[in-house]
Amino acid sequence: MNTSTFGTVSMTLQLLGFSVVMAGCSVSTDNGPDCRYNEAWLSGECSVDVMPLAWPAGTWRGSDAAGRDVLLLVSTDGSFQYVDGVRNQGSGYLTPETWVASPFDLVTPIDQPFADGTTFANCSFTGSLVERVSMDLTLSCKTRGDLEFTETLALEFDPVYDRDSSLETVSGNYRTLADNVLSIAADGQLFIQDATTGCVVNGRVSVITLASNLYNVALQYESCTAPDDRLNGSTFNGFAQLDDTAPQEALIIAAIGGVGDLIAASFERAIRL
Repeated sequence: MNTSTFGTVSMTLQLLGFSVVMAGCSVSTDNGPDCRYNEAWLSGECSVDVMPLAWPAGTWRGSDAAGRDVLLLVSTDGSFQYVDGVRNQGSGYLTPETWVASPFDLVTPIDQPFADGTTFANCSFTGSLVERVSMDLTLSCKTRGDLEFTETLALEFDPVYDRDSSLETVSGNYRTLADNVLSIAADGQLFIQDATTGCVVNGRVSVITLASNLYNVALQYESCTAPDDRLNGSTFNGFAQLDDTAPQEALIIAAIGGVGDLIAASFERAIRL
């Protein structure tokens, strides 16, 4: 059986341009596997033989230089979905050794290109993390048209992430901004039909871990009519989250998928009925 001892420390590390502050680490007594970033760690059944760095999982909110809201969703394994102030999106992974993001792609919503007319940029994050408190990040990007841009982001941890998740909790009906009804069944099956475009979207919402308010989501488009018929057969993947901080609970979906020979971002905020 794995056994571990826990102590509390406070430390700042500077690695590959990403500074982290650690609070709370564990040391293995039997050289067992590192399970800090999964369900076993959350339930206290963890063993590690090295000092882990700060844990970035969470919902992180802030603003860009123009004052527009940005959102960074990070799962227990370090995978993330980033949504900027104009709904461009990027997904990638914060490596457990350093929590530095490997290069990731930032893509635009369909028909909303960057200033140079392209829809795709290669990006990276650098910055600092204080676990469950704040992130100060610099986003550096270069589009396929060689347009370079940077953003300085000040993000704060949102405790909405700490709400427990389950299919029972997320199931129900929601109204989208386009006035369509999005339905999630008790088994996580998702359905929506757009009365204007004809698009039928089937998908699934699945629980990542019961201890945090973040879900995996997969969507597939069919039956769209022109000009949206290019969406037919497209599959989008990303995260979903329930936001109960406003008077009306909302479901947030942030996903990225292929549209023909393009990659596009899709963001939805639907109000529970």
